[in-house]
Parts: sequence; C-alpha cells; structure tokens
Amino acid sequence: MTTRRTFVKLSTSLAGVVALGGGTMLPAGLSGAASPASGPHGSPSPRRGSPRRILVLGGTGFIGPHLVRAAVERGHTLTLFNRGRSEPGLNQEFYRGVEARVGDRNDDLASLEAGEWDAVIDTSGYTPDQVRATAQLLQGRVDQYLFTSTRAVYTDFTAPVMDVNAPQGPRGIPESEWTGYGPLKVLAEREVQAAFPQGTSIVRPCIITGPGDTTDRFTYWYQRVHEGGQILAPGDPSDPLQYIDVRDLVEFYITLLEDGTRGIFNGVAPASPLTSAEFLYGIRATTATPLDFAWVPWDFLAEHGLRGGQELPCWRPPAGEFLNYGRMDHNHAMEAGLTFRPLAETALDTRLWAESRGTPLRSGPTAEVEQRVLAAWRETSHR
Repeated sequence: MTTRRTFVKLSTSLAGVVALGGGTMLPAGLSGAASPASGPHGSPSPRRGSPRRILVLGGTGFIGPHLVRAAVERGHTLTLFNRGRSEPGLNQEFYRGVEARVGDRNDDLASLEAGEWDAVIDTSGYTPDQVRATAQLLQGRVDQYLFTSTRAVYTDFTAPVMDVNAPQGPRGIPESEWTGYGPLKVLAEREVQAAFPQGTSIVRPCIITGPGDTTDRFTYWYQRVHEGGQILAPGDPSDPLQYIDVRDLVEFYITLLEDGTRGIFNGVAPASPLTSAEFLYGIRATTATPLDFAWVPWDFLAEHGLRGGQELPCWRPPAGEFLNYGRMDHNHAMEAGLTFRPLAETALDTRLWAESRGTPLRSGPTAEVEQRVLAAWRETSHR
C-alpha cells in the first residue's frame, strides 16, 4: 500500500497540471483490428481534415452537444435526428447551421427516408430493434456507421487481458431472454455489423464524465474533494479506476470518421494505469481546500450500506467477476487516435459546470451518511 507521504509527493507533482489551457465548457465483420476503409465504390475514404457529412442519431443529450461543437469546429456538416425535446429549435450558438430532423427511434423514422451521408454516429441506440430499424433504413446511403456501445457488454471482467475480444453477453442465458443495458447493447452491436459488414465502428466507453453529465457519478468526487475536510475514500489506494472525458470521446469519434477507421474499441482513459489514490490526489490538485482522505475497506463499507457500483458508483472492488473492471485494454483505441486531457482539467471543468447548474448532486453518499460511516470506521480502527 502506498504511504501517505507518497500521496503528498504525488499531489505536489500533479499540481502542475492545473495550468489547464482552457477546456471548453458546455451546458447542459469485425475483429478488434482497426482498418482504414474504402468508400462505397472502392475509392479511398477522406483523410483527417476533409469535410464529412455526418448524421447524428441523438445530438442534444450529454454526448451530443460536445459532439456537435467538435464536429462543426473541425469543418464537418451535421444533420441531427432526434425527438426534438431536449433542445427544441436548436437555439444554442453551436447548433447554428446544423440541420434538424425530428422523429423517434421507436416508431417514426420518416424524416430519415431521404438523404445521403458519409457517416452516421449513433449516440442514442439502446435496443436491437431500434438499431436494426435505423441501420437497415440507412443501408446504401451511408458509408460508415459508428455505434456507441458500452463496457457493460462484457460477460465479466476476469479475462487476463480485457480487450475487445473478451466474452460478451450474459453467461448461461439464451439470447432470446437477454434483458438490461449491457446484453441489449451486445445485440444492438450485431445489428449494426449485419447492416454494415464493411463499414462498422463500435466504441465501448466506460463511465463518461465531463461538463453536462447529470448522472454526477464522477462529479460527486470533484465536488466532494473541493469541499474538503475528512473525505471517505473507498477501498484500497491501489485499486484501479478508469473513466473517459466526454470531450475526448467525441474527438475520437470524429477522428475515426475522418480516417475512415473501422473496428471495435474500448473507450477508456487515462493513457496510463490509474489508481484510486492517484485519482483522488489528481482532483486534489484543482483546489487549495484543506482535506484528509480516510481509506475505508470495501467489506466495512458494504456492511454499512455503501457498495461499489451502487452507492459508490464509480468504483468496483477489484475482485470476483470485477477483477479487471478498472483495467480495460485501450491500446487499440490509442493507436486509432484516442487521446486524453489531464484529469485536473476534467475535474475542474466539470465541477465549475456543476456549480453553475445549481442543483443537488444525484450520486454519492450524503454528508450525513459519509460522516456516520467515517465515525464507525474511526471507532473500529481505534479499538
């Protein structure tokens, strides 16, 4: 176990990353191998920097606004298809010049029956029925289909190398009975592959964080560290942890389209393995508030109603079926162009956005629960 003195040295070394360089804040047939692909008639796909016509299925939720802004800034032409509820009229500045088509993935695809695009980015597909309908409708009118999947497609996290070839889908259950987020995403991936056997890109992110994330799963920690005092730190300081900044994710999406890269990718950050201690002290580098981390073992937390992946949503104890949950392999994605901003930038930008939002956090233990568990831990450790 790393010592507190080592943590302090780490905190000092990370302080330099607070010179952030101005992150942009916003409101609210495939194997693992990537391959540059040809266009529909065998001509080379446009290279990075060439304008692309991109259809976005979604575009106004959490990922969408970041994606729209980044794509427009890189010179691409966008069409958005969604229900028109989150951003009716697309009135924000970065939506100017973006075409809007209104419909519903479940029962109203009429507005997509005409038009051609170089690529589609699917940020909203959940069920295989939804994805099958849109993918089949767009066949012959789109060269490349990029589907947003999830880390939850994997059967478990016990493979020695958790790359894109690790087993997917629930074990021992017929596919006709699969339900839930991860299993349905597995089936949805297959629908894209069937419709676009030579033109599919699939990205499997872990927990996505950054400005605009209303789940507050990581935002809780950015805010909690800034508040200071004694902070409940779950598990062991050496536990592994991964995340992805939404802005790094959408930049990767656009790079895949610009390069015409097909394949399956784990969308996880950072570049090097990250421990829980490095994560919390990395956030510490964004504030001058006095604080102290109290590391509380997982079994004690569970006994007091704080479970990894639930009341503590960002972490999973690295044991059992979650042994390598925080050790997903992303070398393939990095080779294809995935890059990362510093943790301190993600933490500071997200905290400032959350404070400007002015609503209570939706994740993490309340102050009362945290102090109750810390008091019990102090009593136990002093016996």
